[in-house]
Amino acid sequence: MIASLSCQNVQTLISQYFPDFHSSSIFLDLNFKSITMPPPTPFEVAVTGTQRVQPFTPPRTKQITPLSLLDATTANFALTNAIWLFPSSSSPVSGLVDHLAQSLRQTLNAYPHFCGQCHSIASLDGGATDPETKAILPPHAQRFGRIYAHYGTTADPGVEFTVATCASTLDEIYPSTRTKTKPVWHGAELLKAFSPTSAIANTLDPPSPADDRDITKIQPLLAIQLTELACGGFILAAKAAHPIADIASLAHFVKNWAFISRSTLLAGCQTSHELQQDPGPVPEPVFDPSLLDNLAAGDINSPLPDSDILPRAKEMPFHRYDWWAASKNAPSWATAVPSAFQNQALEPAGDVMPWDEWDMKAPVASCIIHLTHSQIEYLYQKAAGGEGEEEKGASPRLSKHDAVLAHIWSCIVRARQLSSSTEPVHCDLVLGLRPALHLPESFIGSPTLMMKIELPASKIADGDLELVGRRIRETITAASSKPGLRAHLHGVAYEKSPQRIWQGFLGRKHIMVTTWARAGIYAVDFGLGAGSEAKYADGVVPPMDGCVLIKEAPPLGTEAGSEEREVGGRRVGWTDNGVDVSVHLRAEDMERLVKDPLFLPECT
Repeated sequence: MIASLSCQNVQTLISQYFPDFHSSSIFLDLNFKSITMPPPTPFEVAVTGTQRVQPFTPPRTKQITPLSLLDATTANFALTNAIWLFPSSSSPVSGLVDHLAQSLRQTLNAYPHFCGQCHSIASLDGGATDPETKAILPPHAQRFGRIYAHYGTTADPGVEFTVATCASTLDEIYPSTRTKTKPVWHGAELLKAFSPTSAIANTLDPPSPADDRDITKIQPLLAIQLTELACGGFILAAKAAHPIADIASLAHFVKNWAFISRSTLLAGCQTSHELQQDPGPVPEPVFDPSLLDNLAAGDINSPLPDSDILPRAKEMPFHRYDWWAASKNAPSWATAVPSAFQNQALEPAGDVMPWDEWDMKAPVASCIIHLTHSQIEYLYQKAAGGEGEEEKGASPRLSKHDAVLAHIWSCIVRARQLSSSTEPVHCDLVLGLRPALHLPESFIGSPTLMMKIELPASKIADGDLELVGRRIRETITAASSKPGLRAHLHGVAYEKSPQRIWQGFLGRKHIMVTTWARAGIYAVDFGLGAGSEAKYADGVVPPMDGCVLIKEAPPLGTEAGSEEREVGGRRVGWTDNGVDVSVHLRAEDMERLVKDPLFLPECT
């Protein structure tokens, strides 16, 4: 966000104004949080050991891979951070920690860049300074703010793997009846106690010296914590620098890890020597950022942008908020311009951020809302009520996700007491681009952006889910246009900095929504015995006014996994077990939200 300041400097600035400072965010690296309601006492977690894990077979030579245009735009986003809760196994594995560490090493054979570093271009006069790097990076990847992966050397910091213990049981941490007895649950914030406390490398910071052989002094790109519980279960948490992995990438990595664990246990491999002799299945993630960059319209290696393409990019339904635009209401840290541009006369690149709409000192409350399968079907029928009629036959078909989002957005607008306002409000929805750009499901990186869904507040608050749902679907369709996306990529390639433009905002007139639907967060089975599949999975979402996370709910029966699949001849969808929605709102608005009679639909 502030390319001229390190995270530590920004933290120092913010702490002067926000005494309850805590470094946590999911969409942007504000490195602070809104002052929140005092949380309950966290569980006692005791770290028993930390190690840096490297692949069994690292690359033989140094590798330099430019990350994609969109990866670079996420450099100041917060970490991709997820947590899985596992019950005790019916047939416990001897030496569980060592087994998981060894199978992690095996998995990292296919993800060596997770063990390396990221470097960024910090100058305006020639890009990379190292001749070898300069020869590898294409011209567009040598512009200010672009990032490249650097790995396969003795200075690779590896993945930080922390082992901890907790005297609590899984049922004490996560109630097994939560989805039935606590449709509004306030306990998810406690799970942050199980996330690694390790500092993750900021991909825009200067790299560590190449001759530094003490890799523990180099911050990793990925940290994992395994916490063993008193009941025999465990909690697995992973957090990664956003440019190397969005949630789809992180979930794919953890599923690969679980698959290797399961396979090696079935094969009887227990030691690192046996794993090296019989590596078993090999994951095949697609780490090739050029697949995305090659989709950009025009020639992005040309010195100047194509004037015919840029107007098409600006027609896309995206906000363009300029971090560098001065505003009298902005916090002091928000308007800093990178030092490389300090002496330039900069033209505005987008809109001034509406800081007056966001009271960052207001207390924020958080909760997980569970919607049952029946409630989702009810909402879907309301939202899709007109579908099938001849006059609407050409309209894009609504999804159940559209219906859930329309309902949550409508409730939040009412809770914010905007029902009588005719001014536009916005749902800033994160869109994963693998399907739209025909990238492989196993594509590793952060091919995401945020679209703006806009309607007058009064129309949203009315509760007409068909109207709101259709606007959501129309915007998703427009934002998924491949010609439009190709033009957008062309525009990103010529920004002064990939991190300059923010496509979202928070505060009273915005919600910022990310979705983990179909990410497969429950399709994680380490092969530790019957009933040992993940009991609950969650994301670490910042307690900032307007942050929303939509994800599948935990499996209700014995069928593990969350990806759409065939079970007993019937197609199982991501909503079959219901949906969990993590919501963070100003505390007084949260009180109104949970009292809204429409909030939890009554249906049979």
